Amino acid sequence: MRSPQVAEGRRPVLCGWVEAVLREQLQRGERKRVTGSTAAPQKSNLTATSSIYWRQGFDERMRGHEQIQSAVRRGAVVAGWGDQGGEDRPLEWVRVRDVDVLADLLGVSTNVDQLQAAKEGLASWLERYPRLSEVLLAWAAMRRVRLMGPDSWNSWRDALHVLDALAARPGEDQVIRVLSGRLFSDTKRIEQLLPQLDVLSGEGLASRPRGKWEVLKTLGLVKQPLPLMVAGVGTILMQEGPDCTIARPYVGVAPRNVCGLAATPTWVLTIENLTTFHLVAEAMTGRTDGLAVFTGGMPSPAWITGFRRLTEKLSQSATFYHWGDIDVGGFRIAARLREVAVSEDVSLQPWLMDATTQVGGKNVSDSLRDAMRAAAIRAGWSMLQEIPALTLEQELVEVKLPNSERKQGKSPDGE
Repeated sequence: MRSPQVAEGRRPVLCGWVEAVLREQLQRGERKRVTGSTAAPQKSNLTATSSIYWRQGFDERMRGHEQIQSAVRRGAVVAGWGDQGGEDRPLEWVRVRDVDVLADLLGVSTNVDQLQAAKEGLASWLERYPRLSEVLLAWAAMRRVRLMGPDSWNSWRDALHVLDALAARPGEDQVIRVLSGRLFSDTKRIEQLLPQLDVLSGEGLASRPRGKWEVLKTLGLVKQPLPLMVAGVGTILMQEGPDCTIARPYVGVAPRNVCGLAATPTWVLTIENLTTFHLVAEAMTGRTDGLAVFTGGMPSPAWITGFRRLTEKLSQSATFYHWGDIDVGGFRIAARLREVAVSEDVSLQPWLMDATTQVGGKNVSDSLRDAMRAAAIRAGWSMLQEIPALTLEQELVEVKLPNSERKQGKSPDGE
């Protein structure tokens, strides 16, 4: 009578502890194969009473013995048994003998097979997306990327389709769930690809993961089209329709329709958070010397296009400042503004973003401090390269406006 565990057409249903031991040995065997080492992989030692083997009951150990012996007969592993105990001798260790046979017994593909499938499936994107090569190299060394191995390559292909769709419309924003539905017939699929999109569009595999909307808005994926919100005095020149006078306390216009500004402010202040923007807009009552612009957090491609058109003739006459949260995200926003939103001849200055001049703050790890410093340096803010390991939300800082008489290129954080 055939055992139900080995019924024709089915793989044996392994005991939980047996599968755990065999998978451990498969991984060790694959690592040896990747490194080219001829040394035998490390055994799974089961003699300790705390081992997974001795945590099983007698019947479960005996059932597992049959499965280990079967794996030995197939040439997948070798095993060592105790010297005493008769037919019930305890299992002492297991070591992989043949990686491919063991993978077949477990019903899984080897890393080599998975990697080959990934390379073939992703080959057409390698030249356009440099981070993809880094991902494949990590997988070849059996390092997972954001907890994902080469068997996840289909999800990376989906992420690349998203990047292609965005690249086809440069400088524009796309509504995330509309695009997701069009590409995948699933309005939430893109949001499931956040780790892949972060890696493929980021600074490198070792970089700190970014927040959801930092990643998506940088790429141009938004919940809904966002206006360019501006406070100050003057007229926003529009490509279509009538020009827009900046009413108090502020106005919002479609960024793609902006073509310039009829005004000569002496300072321009970009602001990360909506609450602070509202407070600044109210504080500007009676002031005619400045322009405040809400970034909406991480600025999107459409916002950047509109902001550049709005301010392109102000680079010689106005001082540009950015005010955001004192944290990694806040400094990353500043870095992005400096890199793509302001003219090359503009020196973007920090506004109220030096934690040493503020009261309060939350202590953070040295690694977070280092990430803040790196982003501040990217923003061109060398005066903040020694910032302490503190974060502070923008809303906790008292609103102050730049002074039109302040010396060009200076801010309270740099003096």
